Amino acid sequence: MWFHRREQNEAGEKSGRSFGLIREGSRIDRLFDRQFGSTMFDWRQIFSMLIPLIMDSFFVSLMSMLSTAMISSSSQESVSAVSLVTPLYMMIYAVFNAISAGGTVVVAQFKGRGEEEKMKLAAGQLMLATPLSAIVACIVLVTFSNPLVHLMYNGMEEAVLVKAEQYLIGIAISMIFLAVYMSGFAVFRGLGETKICLRLTVIINLLHFVASFVFINLMRLDILGSVLSLNLARVVGGFAAVWMLLSPRSILRVQARHIFHVDWTILKEVFRIGVPFGMEQVFMNGGTMLVQVYMAKLGTVSVAANAVANSAFMLLYAAPIAACNLAVTVVGQCIGAKDKALARRYGKSMIVLCTGLVVLSLLILMPLMPFVLKLYGAPDETLSLIYVVLGISAVCMPFFWPSSNGMPYVMRAAGDAAFSSYFSLITMWVIRVGLGYLAAIPMGFGLPGVWMTMCLEWAVRTAVFWKRFQGEKWLAHYKEV
Repeated sequence: MWFHRREQNEAGEKSGRSFGLIREGSRIDRLFDRQFGSTMFDWRQIFSMLIPLIMDSFFVSLMSMLSTAMISSSSQESVSAVSLVTPLYMMIYAVFNAISAGGTVVVAQFKGRGEEEKMKLAAGQLMLATPLSAIVACIVLVTFSNPLVHLMYNGMEEAVLVKAEQYLIGIAISMIFLAVYMSGFAVFRGLGETKICLRLTVIINLLHFVASFVFINLMRLDILGSVLSLNLARVVGGFAAVWMLLSPRSILRVQARHIFHVDWTILKEVFRIGVPFGMEQVFMNGGTMLVQVYMAKLGTVSVAANAVANSAFMLLYAAPIAACNLAVTVVGQCIGAKDKALARRYGKSMIVLCTGLVVLSLLILMPLMPFVLKLYGAPDETLSLIYVVLGISAVCMPFFWPSSNGMPYVMRAAGDAAFSSYFSLITMWVIRVGLGYLAAIPMGFGLPGVWMTMCLEWAVRTAVFWKRFQGEKWLAHYKEV
């Protein structure tokens, strides 16, 4: 444990300087200490990891929102094309995202045990496995781009389908470089080095935004401009991640032998945790894709409104999702240190923190939403529909979003990935896809019906996940490798 304790002490010294405005021994200091302090972390360390994660998440959401706004300003057909392709792309993306997620948990558990060499090996396995899976995915998407788009979205306007195919090919190529970036990102997140994660995020997203402005707004390249900016940003981000892991000045100093020596024991554990999550993401995005299919029957206005609303909604959960990601690092390190009681305590604390951030985000951002939505240049008919669905989500979000979305991160950090993933799949297909179709088409609620069933899905998941968390099964899945 010497390595772990040394890192914690150094982090404590840095975090103490970061939160000098809160006097030691004050009422706020004592309150935070009761909620987030322990023998393993103090509250300053928790918040010093959280703040870069929040900035990271907001930055990603803001850049995504602005990029969508740029595409939306080109035409409704363009934003509809992006909206149609995204679930299909995300199905494949989920495969190597699952490897990264499993790697984050394994790295966090090694960090909790203080095993530096195994942390390097885990990082190397991620840098090998994640890009390889992305190459396979890219070949599949590029080869079958035309039949996939025309088969699934038959009936949409031809102009939308042509742009959708172009966008699918472009983002498929960019996935290879994104996978390299994600492998580095996953390692640093597992270590709790969230400031490094923030640097990587700023690099890739700021470059994407600037390039999008040049290619879309100045050069008027439309979908092609979006594809070019995405590939440029991900190439640079991938090289930056590799440098931050392999550089002699790196915090981990991964070497070639860690990458090209296959460690099946570590890989099996990464896949054991990551595969259920990957299956969840694949089938959930498949469900989202089916929602897009029947939503296409509602017309281009509904498809565009859903795309813009989802983009704006990302701002509302940017801060809460940071607490979810922090839960993987904190709970994972507690599990690695074999302190199950502390893991349970921090699991609750992360959900409390997530709930507080949801409420704060709604209070700050909902009044600003009219100004945000102006960026998209959407017609009045589309805007009115966007306000309706965002209002539905804002009412339900404080009560159900934190537990339904945050609890799977907590349980996954302990190695209990299968239950939350498979149950999420059931609720997705039964409620959001099945009931969503009934509400949207036969019952005539349209797009608002889809968003209402999404809130119902959150409520069901909240009840079941809390029941699971109160028991012991989720803590019985940790395997020492």
